[in-house]
Amino acid sequence: MRRPSAKLLLLVSGFLFLAGCAAGPNYSSPALPSLPSSQFPTSFGETPAGLAAGAVDVAWWRAFDDPALVTLIRRALAVNHDIGIAAARLDEAKALLSENRQGFLPGGGATLSYEDRRRSKVETPPDQSRGSENYRGTIDASWEIDLFGRVRRSVEAAQAQVGSREALMRSVQAAVASEVAATWFELRGIEAEIAVVAGITQSQRESLALVERLVSAGSASEFDRLLAEALLRNVEAAAPELQRRRAVAANALAILVGETPQTLRLPPNTPVREALEVRTIVVGDPLSLISRRADIVAAERSLAAATARIGVETAGLYPDVQVQGSIGFVAGSLSALSWAGGQSGFIAPVIRWSFLDTGRVRARIAASEARTKEALILYDRTVLRALQEADDAFKAYGAAGSTLALRMQESEANRETARLARLQFSAGEGIYLDVLEAERSDLASRRALTAARTSQWLAVVSIYKALGGGWEVCEQSNQDCRGADGLK
Repeated sequence: MRRPSAKLLLLVSGFLFLAGCAAGPNYSSPALPSLPSSQFPTSFGETPAGLAAGAVDVAWWRAFDDPALVTLIRRALAVNHDIGIAAARLDEAKALLSENRQGFLPGGGATLSYEDRRRSKVETPPDQSRGSENYRGTIDASWEIDLFGRVRRSVEAAQAQVGSREALMRSVQAAVASEVAATWFELRGIEAEIAVVAGITQSQRESLALVERLVSAGSASEFDRLLAEALLRNVEAAAPELQRRRAVAANALAILVGETPQTLRLPPNTPVREALEVRTIVVGDPLSLISRRADIVAAERSLAAATARIGVETAGLYPDVQVQGSIGFVAGSLSALSWAGGQSGFIAPVIRWSFLDTGRVRARIAASEARTKEALILYDRTVLRALQEADDAFKAYGAAGSTLALRMQESEANRETARLARLQFSAGEGIYLDVLEAERSDLASRRALTAARTSQWLAVVSIYKALGGGWEVCEQSNQDCRGADGLK
């Protein structure tokens, strides 16, 4: 009996010697695409005014000095549904990681059974009772000896998946903060445009009243009055569309902060400033961009998970070694369960090798390798798109500043032209058609100026969005950033 046991132990020892190896490739971080050697934003060409290299602000929305915006972003981070979904997926990934780690431990449980059997006369030996009772209580266990790293690779994949889900939640947090800021500034821009239209409407009503007085005095014609009324109606017609756009923006903001459009209460408005006043925007460098953008981190972790799953499938080519065992008591009555003679048990190493399924296993390995290749391509694409978004944001910010300066000059010139045209017509000089044309240009340039101001605010938000920041504030303060809780 000893010689077979010695051989079995020798065989198991040989397998244990291989336990340090894990099937499949070992993961290493991918090489970064070619990046500009100089710092942002000079590495992308001419640097727009107001941008500089250095450490990027964490709570970047505070740079706008807008308490209402800060309040809205805090609310969104705490109750937004997209963040809540991402947080739930992270919790799921953590639970699956915990499950995979149990693979290192024995599995099994207790079994209690009772059998009351009655045999026929034919199968009952003489002088024995036809009835019998059997009480059994056992504890069964099995333990997989992870010789070829199937369990280890599973844990690696689950750990990487947790990292990916965590990064995705950060990405959603950053995206929600940017979306709230963009929607808020769009809403403020529409409100400013509504105020411009309301002011011009009042001015046009006064102009129409003036023309009507001139018509009564014989100094103007009915044609002039009709022109004045047509311009007034044209200005008034812009109000309903602006109100619709305002409602759409407010509804979008309500969804971002987890409320219905009917219950949203916007923070008190502050006067719209004539020009953007924000301190210098610090944009860092390419490497800091890659380390801060959560979508890049998520793509890298997904690649790590896909690589580990190759090892999980590759382990299927090798034997599966387990140790199974059981200990318990078997007796014909409950009182006999405590007797030493009722003890039973066994321990048995088991080796299973599905060598006839290697074709299926290799097909699964090929599929895992293809998914890993896809994950690597997705990672490269994510990095390149991050650089593209940063460059686009820098260019948009520079263009928005130049456009705003020109729109200011245009608006001042058109406003003065309209004032002079009205004065000349009131003095009996010129024709009202000149006044009409000047006021139309004044209206158009004022609205264009308001839109240019909004574009500049949105351009700043786009820069911070491209830099991927905002989620860090959740780790550096007591801010609630897990979004909506579906259990409430």
